[in-house]
Amino acid sequence: MFIDACAIVSLIAGEDSADAYRQALDLAEDAWTSALAAWEAIIVLARPDQLACSYGESEAVVTEWLQERGIALRETGSPREVLALAVKVAERHGLGKRAQSNFGCFHYAYAKAEGASLLTLDRRLRETDAEVLP
Repeated sequence: MFIDACAIVSLIAGEDSADAYRQALDLAEDAWTSALAAWEAIIVLARPDQLACSYGESEAVVTEWLQERGIALRETGSPREVLALAVKVAERHGLGKRAQSNFGCFHYAYAKAEGASLLTLDRRLRETDAEVLP
């Protein structure tokens, strides 16, 4: 199961959606995320309305949190396939404020390239053909 940035942020920050994410994550056999998803979570968590810390401090929180839960930080086997899938979802579902985010396109692509489900409550990602949980 690919863990997207919104799931990481929700779980670390204890947001309302954290319980749904936690339940789905508890059932995952092979939980992993990408450096790009971790980077997005680091950016968000460093904000004043979140952890209000430096990117380095946020990185330490995210990487420790991933490690404690056995969530691997890895990339897929084919960067070219990931790129093509990101372009495909952007073309199909749009890109920008009212459509997929740049990060969302890549979260989708990583999951699809590995044939993995995608842990996200992101409404826009749920509108794609990705298998999403919870």
